[in-house]
Amino acid sequence: MFLGGSRKGKYKMSETYVVDTGKAREAEDWKPILFKILIAILALFLIAEVAFYVVVVPATSTIKITIQGAPGMGYDELCSLAGLTGNEKWIRFDTALTASILASNPLFESVSVEKKFPDRVMISLVKRVPVAIALGTIKGRTVPVEIDKSGVAFRIGQFANGSSLPLITGLTFDNPVPGMRLNARLKPLLQDLADLEAKNPALLSSVSEIKINEKTYGGYDLVVYPVHTQIRVLTDKTLNEDTLQYMMLVLDVVKDMSLSIDEIDIRAGTVSYRQKGEQL
Repeated sequence: MFLGGSRKGKYKMSETYVVDTGKAREAEDWKPILFKILIAILALFLIAEVAFYVVVVPATSTIKITIQGAPGMGYDELCSLAGLTGNEKWIRFDTALTASILASNPLFESVSVEKKFPDRVMISLVKRVPVAIALGTIKGRTVPVEIDKSGVAFRIGQFANGSSLPLITGLTFDNPVPGMRLNARLKPLLQDLADLEAKNPALLSSVSEIKINEKTYGGYDLVVYPVHTQIRVLTDKTLNEDTLQYMMLVLDVVKDMSLSIDEIDIRAGTVSYRQKGEQL
């Protein structure tokens, strides 16, 4: 009889693993340090780059000019008008001074100068637009004078080819200079011409000359000379689209009458005419 038996069914084999926890902790402790060092290096690079663009570029870069609102005007021409060499440093560029110089030029109705970081200068210009031509005298020579809607004679001695602007007469311009202003009372007439040019340029082009006819006791009337007829038309100082359309209608009616008419008067809402050789 066996009193004992095999113990294989009662006991299991066991294995023991030994890990060096000291070295593992040491490696884990270095990870955040390395991470912080990398962040610090990246931060230094970022700070250096920002400092370069914020300090170095504006301090060392010459201005790069962008022009808006002045078609046909180049970089060299603008620099000449503004008194710039093109070598000015952005950080020392004086926008107020440049704007003041350009604004003093009669060619421009308005001027805006703005610095754009890091090296740009934006110059926005609104050029004066002629609405009428007058004639002036310089040293005995007759020269054209371009006038804008504000009554500023901004260009002397030049006349755009193919221009259909009306000629204003009855004014005296002795030795005119750019920037001179017409009498303020003519400003409504010039504004009427600007509105006509914008709304109905074909109608305005039917007028060749507008004469300022001074009244004895102040104020003025207009003598209008149409392009396609020798008949002149007297009207008051308002020369808007309605007035011109009415004037052209009257001229068409008179033409059908086959009369030898020299002058038509449409002032005060009535129509009268004077035949050649008669007094109105």
